[in-house]
Order: sequence, then structure tokens, then C-alpha cells
Amino acid sequence: MKHSKAAKRYVKAVFELARSQNQLDSLAKDMQAAAQIFNEHPELGKFLANPMVAQTAKTAAVKKIFGKGFSPLFGRLIDLLAGRKRLELLPDVAELFNQHYKKYQGIVEAEVTVAVPVDEKMKEVFARKVKEISGKDNIELHFHVNPEIIGGYIIQIDDLRVDDSVRGKLRKIKQKLNV
Repeated sequence: MKHSKAAKRYVKAVFELARSQNQLDSLAKDMQAAAQIFNEHPELGKFLANPMVAQTAKTAAVKKIFGKGFSPLFGRLIDLLAGRKRLELLPDVAELFNQHYKKYQGIVEAEVTVAVPVDEKMKEVFARKVKEISGKDNIELHFHVNPEIIGGYIIQIDDLRVDDSVRGKLRKIKQKLNV
């Protein structure tokens, strides 16, 4: 997903502010909760991005949803975005903040695509594989099932892609035969 430069600037600013005020972990929890809300309710992001909706309605909705249980710093971010008529950036800001925080904490995120659901034992095997590839011990795995890969797995870590799927191997064979 492509994020706007404005969202990146807000993330950088709020991240540094939270870090300087020793509120980074608290704000990270808020941002994780916000990102989860936006992921579970994509219509909320569409509502905030709709230019036909009045800014006052957007502000009221966001304050109602994120008013209780969130840190004062998160509330100040909402006030800032609302004051600048940029509430549509909030879903991107939450997602980007979480990515930035994980990098800051040294957490490696990996997307693992498999053909069938995997059990806990196989998840441990993938965890070891990702640790081996990344050279880091602090990892976070996200599993996706895609029967179209037929078998095997695909691991994506940032820009690195390890395709050990049957579909990937068939594609390589086809390329060799066509050359």
C-alpha cells in the first residue's frame, strides 16, 4: 500500500514526540488498536476520506470512537489532524506508525503464504527459517493461506521474497523451457 508523504511526516513527528516524552509504548498500543479498528471497519477509512462528509461529522465520529481508553497524546494527534482537515490520514498514520515502531524495536515482520493451514509445530519451523533468513531473533509472523501456490511456501520480509512454492518452481521451469 502506498502512503502519502503527509502521513509519513505526521508519523515521524508524533513518533519523536512520544519518544522524547517517554510515551512511545503507550502511543504504540493506541496506534495498534486504531489500525485494528480501521482494518476491521474499512468503511470508517472511506468515511474519513469522503469529501462530501462535513469535517465536523468526521471529527465527532473519530472523537467518539477514539475518545475513551486512548492516551492524551493520541487525542492531541486527532485534534491536530482535525484542525488541519486531514483526518483521512489517520488510517495511514496508524499503520505507518506501527511499522516504524516495530523497526525501532528491532522486530522483523514476515508474511508467510502457504497452500494449507499450518499447525503450531510448522509455525515454529517457519519462525526458525525467518530467524535464519533475517539474522534477527525478534520476529512477527503473519500467515496467509493461498491454495493457488499448490504447495510449499512464500516468505516475504520487507523487499526480500523467498518463493519455495510449487507454483514458483513450475514458473521457473517454464521460464527455462522458453529460453
